[in-house]
Formats: sequence, C-alpha cells, structure tokens
Amino acid sequence: MKNIPMMITLLLATITWVGAQTCETGDCSCAACTAKAEGTFTLPGLQGLEPEAANEAPVPHDDHDAHEGHDHAVEEAAQEEGHEGHDHGAEEVEHDDHAGHDHVDHAEAEGIELTDEMVQKLGIQVHEAAGGTISRASVFPAEIKLNRDRTAAVSPRYASIVRQVFAEIGDSVQKGDVLASLENRETLAVYSVSAPLDGIVISKNLAVGESADVERVLFEVADLSSVWADISIFPQYQHLLRKGMPVIFLAHDGHSTEGIVKYISPIVSHETRTFTARCVLEGAAEDFTPGAFVRARINTKTANVPVMVEREAIQILEGVPVLFVPGEHGFQILEVELGLADDLNVEIKSGLKPGDRYVAIGAFALKAQRITSGMDPHAGHGH
Repeated sequence: MKNIPMMITLLLATITWVGAQTCETGDCSCAACTAKAEGTFTLPGLQGLEPEAANEAPVPHDDHDAHEGHDHAVEEAAQEEGHEGHDHGAEEVEHDDHAGHDHVDHAEAEGIELTDEMVQKLGIQVHEAAGGTISRASVFPAEIKLNRDRTAAVSPRYASIVRQVFAEIGDSVQKGDVLASLENRETLAVYSVSAPLDGIVISKNLAVGESADVERVLFEVADLSSVWADISIFPQYQHLLRKGMPVIFLAHDGHSTEGIVKYISPIVSHETRTFTARCVLEGAAEDFTPGAFVRARINTKTANVPVMVEREAIQILEGVPVLFVPGEHGFQILEVELGLADDLNVEIKSGLKPGDRYVAIGAFALKAQRITSGMDPHAGHGH
C-alpha cells in the first residue's frame, strides 16, 4: 500500500512521455494537436470562439446576410426584369389594344353633333366615295412676250423732218390717234402718222428736228391685253404635249391665269436645249406683262384611282390628314393616307372605301368646331 503513490507517479510520467512522443510524430489526435493542425489553436481562455469573433467586430447573422445580400437582390432583379421585360410589355400591348377600343369609343363619344339647321347653315354636304381620274401635272419655265400679231410699228411714209411729237412711251392710244407731225423733205408738205391699232406705246425713236428715213421705226404700239407665253419644254416631255392642251400659268406673287397650247416648235433651241410651246393669254393681269418669267403647269399624265375625294374635304389636324365622316354620334374624325392629287381631287390610298360617306363640303367648319371644343385629335385613330 505504501508503494501505490509511487506507482501512480510512475504511470503518469510514462503517459506524459508517450504523449509527447506521439505529438512529435504528428499522429496525435488530442484536442490540442487537432486544433493546432486545423489552424484554430488559440490562446488559453479563448477556446470555443470563432476566429472572426476574436479579431473582428460582430457581423450580422448569416441568414440575414443571405437574405439581404442575395435573396433581396435576386428577387428584386427578377421582379424588375420581369416587370420591365415581359409584364410591362404585355401590359402595354393589352393597354394599346384596349386604348384602340377606347379611341373608337372616344370617337363615337366625341363626335361633332349638329342640328339639321346648323348643318344647312354651315353648308355641309356629304358625298359617297368613288373612283376617278387624277391628272399628274408637270411644271415648266415660261416667259411672257409681246404678241407680235397684235403689235404694230409706225414709220415715215417719206424721208422727212420731225416737226412735232404727240405721244410718249406708256401712253394708251386708240386706232387713228395722231402720234407725230412730219415734213416731207422733198415737197415740204406736212403730214402726220397715226396709231394703227388700239394699245400702248411701247417704244419711241424720234425727236423734233431729226431726219427720219422710211426705214426708221418711229413708234411701236402693242395691244398688251393679248400676250404670248412661251414655255420651255424638256425633250422627254415633247411626246406628251399636243395642241389644245390647257395650261395654268403661275406668277411669282401667286396670281394665276389659263391658256391653251397653240403652237409646239419642232426645233430644239441651241441655247436652252428645249422645245417651245406657245400659248396666247387674253386679258391677263399685270403679272403677265412682256418680259415676265412665270411657271407653266401642264397635266402631262392621268391615272385612274379607286377612291378620290375633293381637295377641300381633306383637313390637316396636328400634321395628320383627316376626313370627317357622318356617324351615329355626329361627324367623326377619320385619318387617311393620301396619294396622287391634282387641282380638284386627291386620291385616298387607305382609310376610306368606295361607297363610304364623307363630308365633301364644309369640312373646314367642322375642323374649326373640333378645335374650339377641344376634342381629342386622335379620336378617329381606331378607324
């Protein structure tokens, strides 16, 4: 019994020595060696704590981090992407379809309703759409010239001396009016020269005391109520022109007059490389006096179209061509696509079919009514 403490002491020493040898070989699985091998060995008193807990400030819970840093972001991104890339687009399509119906309903709801008395007072006339012929016009340069068939020159009958002059350039004269008095150089007889036709003195080439031979032109008198309009025709259009074709002449200030092709030259001008077509303008305004340059508009082609309306039936609302059509809720707006046009009619390429009714006369009054009432300018888009 006395040897028991000594035996215990020897046994503990043996265990300690064996453990030390095992740790040195690296085969030890004790808690200290395991912690050391995993890199989590800490100083005494810090066992059981995470490494971050020992060196950093506390951080939020992992679940909370994942929820905020990942789930929320992904979920929001997915929701945002889905809302913008799909749902919103689908909503817009549905909204557009619905909006289209709204436009139609809106047009019916906001038609311009007028009493029969107002319709009559505004002069509104409704026609049925039909096809017809549209003339395609071409524009050419033209010059106004003296009508040489209505211009006369005044010369002495003999070699003479000018004694008196009674007319100046720009004077209006009638046939038989005395223009000047001359003295025959051989007989010394005094005689006069007169206006050969009604017109205006356009030139004067004499003075008192001058000698004048029989070849000398003393005055020119022209009837400016009739002038020539010479049109320069490009060669590619020559085969499209013929005598008797109507022509509209446009002055620079916007005034216009009409003529008929009387003559087409068979020769090309060396200077302009064009043909000349001539019209005689009767009673033209001051904008069409000799020397003026104007534009000539000629219908060189015609085309048959399935639907056309009068030009005044077309109105422009915020840059869009429209017609007014009668409906159950008054006169409604109908957007249309335009095609060929001439001075009277316009082709309708889409929006109106043959037999459809539309306002042919009085559309401008309806436009004014719509503007003053503040109606939706796109009310008829659904049509």
